[in-house]
Amino acid sequence: MEFRHKYGVIGAGAVSKCLIGRLPAKAIAAGPVAAVSYRVASRIANSLRGGTAARDASSLNDAAVVLFHAPPDQLEVLLELLGEAQVSWPGRTLIFCDCQAGCAIVQRFRHEGASVVTARSFGLAGRVLLEGAGRGLQQAHRMVKEAGLTAVEIRPGSSDLFDAAVTLATGAMTPLIDKAAALLRAAGVREADAPRLAAALVTQTAAGYAHSGKQSWAWHARVPELDRILAEAAAAHTHGQPDLIRLLLLFGLDLFEKHPDLAEALRRHEANAE
Repeated sequence: MEFRHKYGVIGAGAVSKCLIGRLPAKAIAAGPVAAVSYRVASRIANSLRGGTAARDASSLNDAAVVLFHAPPDQLEVLLELLGEAQVSWPGRTLIFCDCQAGCAIVQRFRHEGASVVTARSFGLAGRVLLEGAGRGLQQAHRMVKEAGLTAVEIRPGSSDLFDAAVTLATGAMTPLIDKAAALLRAAGVREADAPRLAAALVTQTAAGYAHSGKQSWAWHARVPELDRILAEAAAAHTHGQPDLIRLLLLFGLDLFEKHPDLAEALRRHEANAE
């Protein structure tokens, strides 16, 4: 199937600040740019330094790949506009860029024949998450490459799993780093140095894991000394910290299936303490 333009854009909000804005102007070229009005479409085209403002979203029928972006409060309006447009979707790709359309919307456009892909940043500079399949996924990979970014591809329907992993490695990790910094301060490390030292230790641990995986775990081969672990846990407890050391060590022992005798000893100690 032949198309007049490689990309077409339908957008709302700060389109130039999302993935679409990372594309070179020559990639968008004179492709159609649609929005809720011609004035808004012109503003978006100017901000992208490429594309031609369209008076009707049906102009997107001239593009092989339709790039969609809208903030949450304008998503429904723009989806309705796209749904009413005279666009023949078979053989065409629709890429939702840095916005969540929802499973029902994705299935709707797939049912109409489009190859649908979600492309979004996830907090790691220079990388873009791609979720999709088939021809559309290949085109999304090319788009990400044109934008000078690196794609991270996941299976369709697994975005919640991916987001859970991101949460564990980011927001869920911050309180642990903060606890480590608090213990360093309690041990006498200077106020300004404690968070930097805690962050450096975590960075070193992460680098080790990137190189060696679970074998980089400090106790993968070496059995921790029970007395030292209990002493560390007790010291942390006296400074108002939860029993994180013992609990996290138990979590690691169970997860990696290591040193079952130590795990049992830690559990017996907890039972006796109660």
